[in-house]
Amino acid sequence: MTITGTIESIEYRNTAGHEKKVVTLVPDHRQRAFVEFRGRRMEELEPYKEHDEISVDVSLEGKISKNSGIQYNNLVAFAVRAV
Repeated sequence: MTITGTIESIEYRNTAGHEKKVVTLVPDHRQRAFVEFRGRRMEELEPYKEHDEISVDVSLEGKISKNSGIQYNNLVAFAVRAV
């Protein structure tokens, strides 16, 4: 799946040793998508900054929390390019 939009923010997160950057992407003025960049994908994000328009190829990763049983859907980036 591909999502195209404007970068609203880029946030670095480190949870229990798992590093990632989460990009808030705005495809239009009413929606937001939170896309995770992990591993070497974080380096591919370096040329981009807030307000740049990008296109991101994502995979869907569904999880169930071991602690709470809450279900999550994550958008995980596997390619990024300028629009």
